[in-house]
Amino acid sequence: MISHDDDFWMKMAIDIAKESKTPFGAVLVDSEGQQVAMPNTSKADGPTAHAEMNVLRRMDELDYDYPEDLTLYSTVEPCPMCMGAIIWAGIGTLVYGASINDAAKYSNQIMVSCNELVQRSNADILIKGGYMADECNALLG
Repeated sequence: MISHDDDFWMKMAIDIAKESKTPFGAVLVDSEGQQVAMPNTSKADGPTAHAEMNVLRRMDELDYDYPEDLTLYSTVEPCPMCMGAIIWAGIGTLVYGASINDAAKYSNQIMVSCNELVQRSNADILIKGGYMADECNALLG
């Protein structure tokens, strides 16, 4: 379920993207509205250093017991690599802003939606796309 704090957390993801000077920011929040992890994003960290992957790595450090209670906020729809990791991590809710089609205008993308990946898995993830899309698309700029 989408909470009343979604604006707050998506704005935080947007701020993370701006700080990292990329369109990509993410934050992970538990069902109590407490921040679990946010990434330290750097392009120098290699091709898997996407904001979502970095958040999931931080989650692993915390050894969180109930990933289905977590919501991942991302400024851009997760790519197939990131969405696969989100599925394997057992994250319960994904909220993203700009679509993968929008991201393709900024950089190369593998054109498979996160919804398609979830449909082809046994995952039960609530996905809300297009959240604060205008603000997130402005990052792609």
